[in-house]
Amino acid sequence: MSKKWKLELINKFLHLYTKVGGNLKDKRSFNRHIEFSRIVIYSTTALGDLMFNTPAIRAIRERYPAAELTLVSSKKNRMLVEKSEYFSHIVYWDQKVIDILPAIFRIRKAKPQLAVLLHSKQPYDVLSAVLSGCEYIIRDNYDPKPMGMEQWLADYSKPFDGHLIDRKLKLVSVLGCETHNNSMFIPISFTPVPRDLHTVIIGFQMGASEKIRCWPVNRFVELANLLFSDNEKYRIALIGSEKELPLADEFLQSLPSDYASRVVNYIGTSTLPELLSYINNFEFLVTGDTGPLHLAVAMKTKTISLFATANPDSTGPLQDPHLHHIIQVPPQKYQDDELYSQQPLALISAEDVLSKIKGGQEQNRGQNPFDGYGWRITCPHRK
Repeated sequence: MSKKWKLELINKFLHLYTKVGGNLKDKRSFNRHIEFSRIVIYSTTALGDLMFNTPAIRAIRERYPAAELTLVSSKKNRMLVEKSEYFSHIVYWDQKVIDILPAIFRIRKAKPQLAVLLHSKQPYDVLSAVLSGCEYIIRDNYDPKPMGMEQWLADYSKPFDGHLIDRKLKLVSVLGCETHNNSMFIPISFTPVPRDLHTVIIGFQMGASEKIRCWPVNRFVELANLLFSDNEKYRIALIGSEKELPLADEFLQSLPSDYASRVVNYIGTSTLPELLSYINNFEFLVTGDTGPLHLAVAMKTKTISLFATANPDSTGPLQDPHLHHIIQVPPQKYQDDELYSQQPLALISAEDVLSKIKGGQEQNRGQNPFDGYGWRITCPHRK
């Protein structure tokens, strides 16, 4: 079924449903003075999206300190939320239509009055919120164009030129939430691992959701060789999901044996709480635009993040700019280049990243619209 027909069908169903049942109220009665005691928050997508939502979640908790908060979360983020003190109830749903009725049943048990859709897939998020008995729904609409379900929303985000975190905070400001704190946080506690003061650990996140967001393995190899030849204290920790094990194999096989012995491979073997403990000990995390980047930012671990297709003004590090360094490849450097169009981050050299790690980078403060994220270099076209 096409998206257009799906929207039309669900809208017709909701028109009939709200005439004979449900709790949805006229959006004109919605205001910031309503004291909600039961709220459901949707964050059903990737790890990075959940981290971007944490400032808004904190703002909601501070606005309604006595309210029961129910989180609708993706199953992949279970270990990052299931013991969080922020939530009274958690419903796991990956927004597959086949699972919508069990999800609605579990949400209804919490008797929510308000639904805050921070990151979820339309139209099933709105449908489930209405059928779960919510009186009001507000939603972060990613597309600046109408998305087809606005008639059921008491409020929703409008076109916004800025960071995703700030857009979500602006959304919840209609509830009367304070929005001055845009720093992310880790929703659960974790056990720190003692740090070896005789080593400097550099974390490598080699994988990403798409190849186009990955720095090539051979560049990571070049960086490892530069680090290991520079100082005996350097150690490298590889992190990532099980599907990234082939990247680890390629990386380790490309290193001399004496260098490979200075690498620890956590890929595919660590739980999310364990990953937090490892990242906590990194001197730097070198990564593309990935979930672990945002974990590191929230934990105040220094990062070097590599961007090409994504806009770091929207998804890059926002808090603690002195800790985070962004290297961005401008689109004009790769869009018409057959060699680099599939993996544009290859234009970033290992020397570029090493300069950030060693603190010998050129500062461009005040010279470009990205000032405030830290230091950035614009990569020349490398062959």
